[in-house]
Amino acid sequence: MKTSLVSSVGLVGTLMLLVGCSHINDLASERFARMPPADDVVADGGWYTPTVTVRGQAHRWFTADLEQKARAEMQPPALAAARQLARDYDTLALVVLRDGQVLLEDYAAGIDPTRRFDTQSMHRGLLVLAVLAAIEDGHIPSLDTPASRWLPEWRGADDPRRLITVGDLLWGQAGLADPPFENRPESPGMQMFIGPDLRRVALAQPARAARGTIDRSSTLDAQVLGLVLEAATGKKYANYLSRRLWQPAGAADAYVRLDRPRGNTRTFCCIQASARDWARIGQLVLDRGVGVHSRALSEQSIARMFAPSPLSATHGMVWSREPVLLVPRSVQEGRAAPVLTPFADDGVFYIGGRGGQRVFVLTRQRAVIVRIGRVRNDFDDGTFVNAFIKALQP
Repeated sequence: MKTSLVSSVGLVGTLMLLVGCSHINDLASERFARMPPADDVVADGGWYTPTVTVRGQAHRWFTADLEQKARAEMQPPALAAARQLARDYDTLALVVLRDGQVLLEDYAAGIDPTRRFDTQSMHRGLLVLAVLAAIEDGHIPSLDTPASRWLPEWRGADDPRRLITVGDLLWGQAGLADPPFENRPESPGMQMFIGPDLRRVALAQPARAARGTIDRSSTLDAQVLGLVLEAATGKKYANYLSRRLWQPAGAADAYVRLDRPRGNTRTFCCIQASARDWARIGQLVLDRGVGVHSRALSEQSIARMFAPSPLSATHGMVWSREPVLLVPRSVQEGRAAPVLTPFADDGVFYIGGRGGQRVFVLTRQRAVIVRIGRVRNDFDDGTFVNAFIKALQP
């Protein structure tokens, strides 16, 4: 009787596991079937569920509509040329602020200022700010604190990941390997993007190199940081981001993705927010942590974020100061790599998402530029920004 009972319990457990796995695969397959074509992901972020609201505290826009319209109709030639360049790059939403006022705002047909976009990896620039806020609040002791303090899966005596620090993750020097990606729902890389068990997939990935030996930010760095942030603060990511950054900046409501209802937040990508609200975040960064409602971060935290990382002089914590190569396929096919156009000014910092999604902060010109548009793998950061630097000259 005892053997029969144990066998029955084992059978039930096996069946439950199979049902659970089937449910996971079903959820991933359903999302995979709803995914828009790759070039349309930025324009259509509403295909994914569930999401959770990042509550905003919307402040009036930086200038009156009539004043903005008058400025748009009286653009100097250099600014008009820069706007046309943005249009040539299939830009859907363009916002340019200078000294905290709108210099230019331009939208493609059918797009209005309230439209929220999925700007992919631009989310990581927000995540960095949230982690720095958690350090200021005392939830995370320092950049040198091992992430394994909040991740029991990394605490094995022989696990090299136990030594990875919060700073390593912020600087992109943790040595983590992104999961292999294939265009099918069962692929570990695709599971990171659409699967319903994000923590399991993220923390199952091994280290590919010792911490502090390679300079390459990964999807995994950002996702692990999100898990650390929630554990350290004891708050859901959307709530902490709302209170510490989004509301002080004067932004309207935004949305982040969960892997399942009441589950983990996808912090490596995909916040749905408007171009105006990204401009508000850019202005907060330009103003050294001061938002329209209140100070969100100290000047020291912003300076620390911009400072060169231990392994690279061209980027700090996610925010970069050098154009990046967006056309790796040409190199893979044996052709010469495109020549990157350098920035005309060394005071440019930016965060980027797939195919040219950008927030540029021009510290010398006291300007913020937001470009959200169709995925363009030929997007040239230097050419784009330099056109606006020319337009902003006295």
